[in-house]
Amino acid sequence: MTDGNMMANGQGAVRRITDNIYLLWLLLALPAVYFIALRVGLLPGRVPFVPWTGILSCWLLIVTMAITPLQMMFGPLPWLKKRRRYIGVASFGYALLHLLFWAVNANLGAIIRSFKRDEILTGWIAFAIMVLLAITSYDGAVAKLGTRWKTLQRWVYPAAILTLYHWVTTTDHLVDVAIYCVPLVLLEIWRVMRNRNRARRV
Repeated sequence: MTDGNMMANGQGAVRRITDNIYLLWLLLALPAVYFIALRVGLLPGRVPFVPWTGILSCWLLIVTMAITPLQMMFGPLPWLKKRRRYIGVASFGYALLHLLFWAVNANLGAIIRSFKRDEILTGWIAFAIMVLLAITSYDGAVAKLGTRWKTLQRWVYPAAILTLYHWVTTTDHLVDVAIYCVPLVLLEIWRVMRNRNRARRV
């Protein structure tokens, strides 16, 4: 086998790994499996389940939203673009886990009172929007909704703003929030300014 063939075979093997959707889902699900195993006692130790599932949901949401402005800045990013919906659904999955971990430690009265607290109500509203986005993320919904699908997906922006408010008002680690969110905010500001400048030139 020539060096060229060996290199081609190696590249093909790498491509098969990076293109494997099941492997991607496994990687995205590993933290959830770990948290659940800890919570039910299958593994020793404890972690702050509610904060960490919320943080993971936010990280994945930030990645999902950053893909479009990054493509506008650097050109096509086909691997990320093709997997954007999967990452977005994973963000919803961790938001759901975040809610479940919180709910199992709250009584009915606390859940009802949470709708009267701005810092929790914003989380509820953001989650409701994410439910709508997640259940319309499969190919059939994209085809059925047509151009309306993109309009629907723009609801990710109010969901992100509500999530940010929820995060800022329920954490003592504001520096961490800034570190995670400022790059996305700057990308979105650049995107808006770029689109505005292009519209003026037309």
